[in-house]
Parts: sequence; structure tokens; C-alpha cells
Amino acid sequence: MQVLKKEVSEFELFYDLIFAYAISRIASILFVDANQVLSFQSLGEFLMLTLVFWTIWTYQTVFANRFSIKNKTSALFLFFDMFWVMVLAQSINVDFEKTQFTFAGATSILFFSIALQYYLKMRSTEDLVVKKLCYQLAIILCASGLIGFITILPWGTYAIRFAVYAFSIFITAFFPIVMKKALEDFPTNFGHLTERYSLFTLLLFGEAVIAVASTFAFNKISIGSVLFFLLVVVMFLFYNAVYKSGIDREKSTAGLVLIHSHYFVFVGLGLSIVLYENYVNGEIQPLFFILCLAVSLVCFLGGSIVNVVVYSKREHNYLPFISKSVLYFVAWIVASLLLQDFIVPFLFVNIVFLLFLLYKVKQELR
Repeated sequence: MQVLKKEVSEFELFYDLIFAYAISRIASILFVDANQVLSFQSLGEFLMLTLVFWTIWTYQTVFANRFSIKNKTSALFLFFDMFWVMVLAQSINVDFEKTQFTFAGATSILFFSIALQYYLKMRSTEDLVVKKLCYQLAIILCASGLIGFITILPWGTYAIRFAVYAFSIFITAFFPIVMKKALEDFPTNFGHLTERYSLFTLLLFGEAVIAVASTFAFNKISIGSVLFFLLVVVMFLFYNAVYKSGIDREKSTAGLVLIHSHYFVFVGLGLSIVLYENYVNGEIQPLFFILCLAVSLVCFLGGSIVNVVVYSKREHNYLPFISKSVLYFVAWIVASLLLQDFIVPFLFVNIVFLLFLLYKVKQELR
């Protein structure tokens, strides 16, 4: 099936702005308690809320990517969804139980809205491949939306309703993997898809820079804040190198690895920025911080590198590079543990490690 060439439109970028704001808002639930650690409940809610926004944004993005519809109806759907994403974003609260009614309800409305778009496309085409694809996606979105509404009803405890809601989101998010064959029969416009994800990630880096700015005082800029900024820059350069040089944007593919790996990229970037910010401000235990940071960097770096391996521009054995990178990462953890009580040396070692890994990646991509 022929895939139309297209570029990311200003409407799509406008739509992405509110999602970038919403994902940045999720960081507000990651609070450091009296023991100077992040609570496991807030970490779990952070992962789930990020999954919610990533899932909604991805289903809408894939719809626009595959069908490239530009008319008044699609614009109305876009603005309608933006409004409910704003409601969703404002429902994020440290005490999520208080706003779960609004959050789950808004999620369901968005799922039904996207499902309706797929349904209308199914009714308007004679292509059996497209009909099958739209039907399957519309069904899973409607089912998830219905479950979301059920969880706002007053039955059971909050923990049970939250678990049911989270499970439905998880199934919706990863259901396309089960549909791999149907999605491959109607491949994505991979150039547009990679550009859309990279631009959205760029918006998240913009939110990261705002987090750096929050560590400044108008009459004092600490060396820790400067190094924090340099860390964000190096992480951006790493992601940009992968996107620009490591991915073959002309591939015919369903794009499932690119799509799902970016959930981990978003989680890793968001969590690492929150951790660095708290560390620079001296609000978190160094040892706990390093353990959480290691997980977040594995998500960000691993989620980025997997796209190089799967969508490489040339045949290349990346196994030696990956094996060596694991050893580099272990060395970074050891050095970090030794320097955990010294902010400036620790952050400097982080910058050196990421720069070294960036250099190694660029060597592999030559």
C-alpha cells in the first residue's frame, strides 16, 4: 500500500504543546517526603499517568500519520481533544485520589473521541485493510473508555478502582503489538512519525530547561545549576544524534518499536530531570537518588539506542557496542556511589559519562 509523504503540520504542533505541558505537570506528583526519598506510590502514579498521556497522544498521532486528514471535522476533533487534555492536566494532583474522578472521566471522553475518528474513517473507506485496522482500534479504545467510566463510580476501594483503571490503560497502550500484522499491512509514514516523536521530545526538553531555571536565584547562580543545564544539553545532543544519524526514516514499517520505546524515553527524561533538580536543591538522599537515576537513564538511553538497532540505516552488528555500554554504565554507577556526597564532582562525572557515550554512539553511526 502506498504511503503518502507528509510533513508535521502546524495543527499537530499546536496539539502537541498541551501534551508537553501535561506531561511536565506529572512531575508535580513526584514529591520528596520527610525521609528525603520519593514515595513508591508517587513513582507508580508517575509511571501510570505518563502512560495515560502517552497512550492518548500516540493513538491520535498514529491516526493523523496514517490517514493524513485535513478538513474542518478533523480540526474540530483536534480542538475538542485539546480542551479535555487541559482538563486532564489540571486533574494531576499529589493526592491523586481526590482528582481521580475527573481524570478517569476525561480520559474516557478522549478515548471515545479518538475511537469515533477511527470509526468515521472506517465508514468512509472501501479498503478492507483500513476497515479492519480502524475497527480493531476503535473497539479497544471504546472498551478502555467504558472501563474508565466504570472506575469513577462509587464501588470498592480507591486502590481497587485505580488498579482496574491502570490495567485498562496498560492493555490499550500495548494492544497494537498484538495487531502487528494488521499494522504492517498498512505501514506508517515513517518519516512523518519519526519527525513527530522527535519534535514532541524536543518540547519535553524545553520543559527540562524550565526545570533547570527553577534552581536559579535572581542574584545567585550555583555551579550545580550550571552543571545541571549542561546535563540537559548533553542528553538533548544524545537524543538528537540518534534521531538525525541513527534512524532510517525511509523504512516501510509499522513503527511499533519507535512508538513504544518513546514511552521509556519520556519516562526516563522526565524522571531524571526531577531527580537532578531535587539533588541540586539538596532535597533528596544521594544513595536513593543514584539508584533511581540509574533506572531513569536506562529508560532514556536504552529507549533511544533501541531505535538505532531496529531502524539502522545500514547492516551493522551493535552487540559489541551494547555490551561495552553496559560496562561503561556499571563504571558510572561505581563512580557515582563514590562521589554521591559531592554535588559538583558527581554532576561533572555525569556529564563526562554522557559525553563519552555520545562519542561512542557517533562512532557506531559513521
